[in-house]
Amino acid sequence: MALAKEYTQKGIKTSRACTLLQISRSAFYPKKETMKNEDESKGKVGRPIPGFSYGINNCIVDDSVIETLLHEACERLPFYGYKKITRILRRNHGLQINAKKVYRLAKKLGLLLPYVKHTKQGHLAVARDITDINQLWQIDIKYVKALNGQFIMLTDMIDVHSRKLVGREITKTATTNDAIVAVKRALLENEVTSKLILRSDNGPQFTSVKFEHFCKTNNIYHELIPTNSPNYNAHIESFHSLLSKECIAWNEIKNFTHGYMLIDEYIKFYNEERIHGSLNYMSPNEFIKKSMS
Repeated sequence: MALAKEYTQKGIKTSRACTLLQISRSAFYPKKETMKNEDESKGKVGRPIPGFSYGINNCIVDDSVIETLLHEACERLPFYGYKKITRILRRNHGLQINAKKVYRLAKKLGLLLPYVKHTKQGHLAVARDITDINQLWQIDIKYVKALNGQFIMLTDMIDVHSRKLVGREITKTATTNDAIVAVKRALLENEVTSKLILRSDNGPQFTSVKFEHFCKTNNIYHELIPTNSPNYNAHIESFHSLLSKECIAWNEIKNFTHGYMLIDEYIKFYNEERIHGSLNYMSPNEFIKKSMS
């Protein structure tokens, strides 16, 4: 470094001096030492949490008072979580307080409800080799809106092997009960009693405890496709695409009754007449008859 400075004092440029001495220019200049304030480095980031909130007319309410009110609310409503308790404190006592603070105080006082993890019902879908009818059904819900604003909800099932639409329930709602009725009817009409795999998406109708209980009591193995993976339910998705292109798009559906009639007629056409390349250009019903003969 001293030699480099001597070169520069003799009129040689800094860059040339560094090249001659084979050092970097950054090494030529002295390092600046940064002075740190010990008090600042040890201090906490962010503003301190105040020991009070505001009540009616912007009056200061001390945290000790809030803790007393929190105790009273939790004793009276022990099944409420901290978000609902926050609403109670705001509504009944006029406190200007957010849920984060209520959570912090409730945790400090040991008043928080135990966390319960809600798990989805059913099993995760896996790739399967399907060789016969009534081994794997796929179920889904199709929403169709009529011109008068009414919705037609189609809860339907397709048999993966034969491509037959084995069951459907056309309603104004799309509830768990509607799905259960559709499956019940399909089991009876297709004389299926056991060893059936039913695959669905993660809709609330299919992930409910009630639907899973129904599947278990009817010897149905219910599996759920991974989230955002409609290809796992490709056959029922394909049918819904055909329904849209070949039925709904060609008709102006006036109301629920009109939509019910059109969809019902198309399902009959689909099962009895519509040919499929994957079925050697046979309809689903023709394919089933030939496979059983």
